[in-house]
Amino acid sequence: MASYPALTEMGISNPQDIERYSLQTNNNVDVLRIVYKRRKGELLHSSKKFRFGRAQKMVVTDAGQNKTAVVHEISPFVIKVTDELRKLVKTKHTREEQMAIINDELARLTEETNTRIAYIKTLVSKCE
Repeated sequence: MASYPALTEMGISNPQDIERYSLQTNNNVDVLRIVYKRRKGELLHSSKKFRFGRAQKMVVTDAGQNKTAVVHEISPFVIKVTDELRKLVKTKHTREEQMAIINDELARLTEETNTRIAYIKTLVSKCE
């Protein structure tokens, strides 16, 4: 069985249960969402989110004029975790399964967007 030290460090004891993952950045915070394969009726969470702050670094953009800029870098730990997840998930899915996952994520995004739009419309109607 393969070893996944970064996932173990995050508290994931059964990486073989991981079905897929996504990584998004929001306000200089990387949000890693891990989705687990669960059977109907199981009480364990079907997904879990982990948040990792980005390191703030000052870099010189123009040495002649001493101009600097702030850059936010992804954590080396997040890179290790995503490498482990990529290897783990890649071996599990056929092309058809990957397409089903993408369609599922798209449906989830559509549902969240429609819910948010409906909420904003109720706020607008209250102001009229």
